[in-house]
Amino acid sequence: MAPRGTYRQIADHLRHAIARGELRAGDMVPSELALAGQYSVSRGTARAALAVLLDEGLVEVIAGQGRRVVGGEEGRPPRTEWGRVAAALRERLDAGEFAADLPMPSEAALVAEFGVSRNTVRRAYRHLVEVGAVVVRHGAGAFPAPR
Repeated sequence: MAPRGTYRQIADHLRHAIARGELRAGDMVPSELALAGQYSVSRGTARAALAVLLDEGLVEVIAGQGRRVVGGEEGRPPRTEWGRVAAALRERLDAGEFAADLPMPSEAALVAEFGVSRNTVRRAYRHLVEVGAVVVRHGAGAFPAPR
């Protein structure tokens, strides 16, 4: 049985691998099963280590693929549908297409425009909020962030 706190040690190893560039932005992180084998721990321990990195915002879950190191998307095409929607909205924001006092397109409008799910659009808007490009006003919609 692994000692208590082993998941923290695994998270530290992965965090340092990211900091040293061994795992670069956009790289897939080893799976739970691979980490369990590498560190001789249970899959639950490996899952807990990955959850720490997820909570810290260092990795993100890519449905059906695994976990990926976050960041460094500049100059690369988005790998996810929400990333594609967010990139398109960011381009339109940078071009000044949206007025500061008028709401941006609704979720329903973007679902129709991009042919994606409502959750995909929500994730794109959440990303734009996280990077400070958009502000969401409850009940009113999304607006370009003040510059």
